[in-house]
Amino acid sequence: MNVIGHGARNQHAKRQSISWSEAQPGDLVFYPDLGHVGIVAGEDDNGNLLVIHCASSQNGIVITGMRGFTKIGRLP
Repeated sequence: MNVIGHGARNQHAKRQSISWSEAQPGDLVFYPDLGHVGIVAGEDDNGNLLVIHCASSQNGIVITGMRGFTKIGRLP
C-alpha cells in the first residue's frame, strides 16, 4: 500500500504530473494555491470532466465541473 498522507499540499507533492487530456477517474485535481483537492469522477454527457470534492462543511460532498481546479496529477 502506498501511503501519501493527507492535505492537498502533501498529495500534490507526491503526485505524478499528467496532462488534462490524460485525466481518468481517480486522478487528483488541485486549486492553484493547493488549498483544496478533488478527485476526477468521470465525464458528463458533453465530455467535460466531473470532480467529486467537499465544497464546504455545509454542503458536504458534491460533484461539480472543473471550475477553480488548475492542476492535475496521478498517484504513482
